[in-house]
Amino acid sequence: MDEMEEVWRRAGLDELDIIWNRAADVGADGEAPEGTPRGIVQLSYLLRVYNSAMGGGLGFAVEVNEPFRLQRAMDAMWYFGLTELAALVADLIEHDLDGDHAESRQHDLHTLLGPQDEALEAAFRAKAAERPADFGLE
Repeated sequence: MDEMEEVWRRAGLDELDIIWNRAADVGADGEAPEGTPRGIVQLSYLLRVYNSAMGGGLGFAVEVNEPFRLQRAMDAMWYFGLTELAALVADLIEHDLDGDHAESRQHDLHTLLGPQDEALEAAFRAKAAERPADFGLE
């Protein structure tokens, strides 16, 4: 257990919270280290774009993430069963990543994520329960 994981555990985070935090770190770095379990990689792709959108809106997320990163995030959304969210990102890609169009879809993003973005966490926890090996849990 590394120092950060020890801090997270002392703070009362469960195993899935720790996986989420690690995936967010990997997403911020841009690339998952070789050997990272598939589910963590997918979550990192999704969280990179999600965190950008939460920090500055969909227009900002489109501006700061290269098209291949948006495609990865969309594929990750499909992996987690977030089909309507994946369709939203597909729409952004189809509109040539136009920032104004992306901003016009901000309300749709919040609607799809639900209160406190619960849809994203619920999809992650469901996938981890369904395929624990994808998250290094077996």
